[in-house]
Amino acid sequence: MYGRENVLKALRNERLIGYLDPGAEKYLAKINKDHLVTTSSCTGRVTIVEGVWPWLRDEARIVYKSHSEVSAVEIAAVISRPFDCLWLKVTGPILHLVTDTIDCGAQVLQAARDAGFKHSGLMSVSEGRYVVELLSAIQISAPLKLNDYFVINASGLGILVDMANRALKEGWRRLRLLTDLLSSVKC
Repeated sequence: MYGRENVLKALRNERLIGYLDPGAEKYLAKINKDHLVTTSSCTGRVTIVEGVWPWLRDEARIVYKSHSEVSAVEIAAVISRPFDCLWLKVTGPILHLVTDTIDCGAQVLQAARDAGFKHSGLMSVSEGRYVVELLSAIQISAPLKLNDYFVINASGLGILVDMANRALKEGWRRLRLLTDLLSSVKC
């Protein structure tokens, strides 16, 4: 399909230019094979989104992003800035893979479900290319500031940040399990 060595070379280049999430290469290097290739990935992240609703792409923007654990001090520094509406979002890992056989795609989906990526599925089929999206169920969306009003106090912020970090770590745990399961898929 693409050749494992070509994919690994592309991953190294993406890491060098800062396109690859920190730590993603160790997972992706194990997953990619000659007939199973990742096309995009996110290891999970914590973001703060400015907007009335965090899911409105055209009316919201990310004002803070981290792919590692965060502190209440970091989050407080962002929410103290002059924004009207802010949301804390945690999203778990997501991967897109391409394979050239439906059998491989089915094996990938079974591994994903076994690893806790229950919102996964076949995204498209085109000329012998099967695109599979692996989406973990991990997510948190919590308002921090609405209409310039803080909806969370200092102690609540500490609890929320702790929960966000635990969710992020659970995503990493599932990503490790997924990587182990996918490394044994016969594609």
